[in-house]
Amino acid sequence: MGKLDNKVILVTGAARGIGKGCVSKILSEGAKVIATDINKELLKESESEWSEKAHKSIRTNILDISSEEDWKRVMSDIEEKEGSINGLVNNAGIVNLKTIEEMSLEEFRETQRINLTGTFIGTKLSVEMMRDKNGAKGSIVNISSISGQTGTLNCTAYSASKGGVRMLTKAVALEIGAKREFIRINSVHPGVIMTPMQIERAGDDKELWEDVENQYL
Repeated sequence: MGKLDNKVILVTGAARGIGKGCVSKILSEGAKVIATDINKELLKESESEWSEKAHKSIRTNILDISSEEDWKRVMSDIEEKEGSINGLVNNAGIVNLKTIEEMSLEEFRETQRINLTGTFIGTKLSVEMMRDKNGAKGSIVNISSISGQTGTLNCTAYSASKGGVRMLTKAVALEIGAKREFIRINSVHPGVIMTPMQIERAGDDKELWEDVENQYL
């Protein structure tokens, strides 16, 4: 018996990194996973790996988390095929490794649109579905970051977005608690993890990695 037997869990940003690891772990605990990502090619590659072990328990969907229309399409598809979700891992996001002086307003807004607004939309629609279909029961995990607690050097926009995810989670938890509903909502705050996205963004910038090591490691 797995801890998540007969549960349906939606994971965003599932094609690689933390999201991919979450999907693998959730599958090992017996849940059915709806794995979503904006990158169709990477998602297809990851799906083939998951399907070798749990082909009946995994299916995928393309999702741009910053689009409310996309979220509604995916949630409608889940309602039609699975009925509802028992859990959501709001993982998808981007990193922008620039100082405030280097960053444009559009770059700052893009980071908030994806990391914070995308988390807001997913949380909102999941709470609504859990309330309507599950008797107000379920679990939502929003992936924040240590940057959302302490700030991170050369990560102005990212730190702001992840701090927003942390406070969004706390505020929604208070709202749900005030209604005495059984939807758990938590944020988690990983430190620096060498995911493919991190490596792509920083590349071989040795000075940047040294700054990171000095700050956290």
